[in-house]
Amino acid sequence: MQPHTIFALTALVVVYSSAGLASKNPRRTRGEFRQLDAKEIEEEELGELAQFAATTVAKAEKRAFHDAVLNITEAHQQTVAGWNTKMKLVVSETSCPIHNPFDVGQCIPKNASITRQCDVLVYERPWEHIKELTSFYCH
Repeated sequence: MQPHTIFALTALVVVYSSAGLASKNPRRTRGEFRQLDAKEIEEEELGELAQFAATTVAKAEKRAFHDAVLNITEAHQQTVAGWNTKMKLVVSETSCPIHNPFDVGQCIPKNASITRQCDVLVYERPWEHIKELTSFYCH
């Protein structure tokens, strides 16, 4: 075999091997949602994003009171020109009127045993101060 043929075959093997490794590593796969682990779900920043979503849902549904997030049961994140964050939330209605700002210390659930589950998608580009609820479904 010619030396340049051996080099070309070796280069192809390296390229295909690298492509295979990249597709098996979820942190390297671009454009796909990555499931957040329990530690990431516990982070304060995600909790604030979840509460933003719950408040925005309550306003969109023209509810009289804020909902408080009791639990984030699942979360996924996608890197785009910013971040898409999908979350499954367990929420409960508080006694805080929707026209007042939500205060985590004051807005406690009226009855934490009465809950709704909401699937939400939030898009954000924090460096441009953009945060919007792009879809939701509550049941």
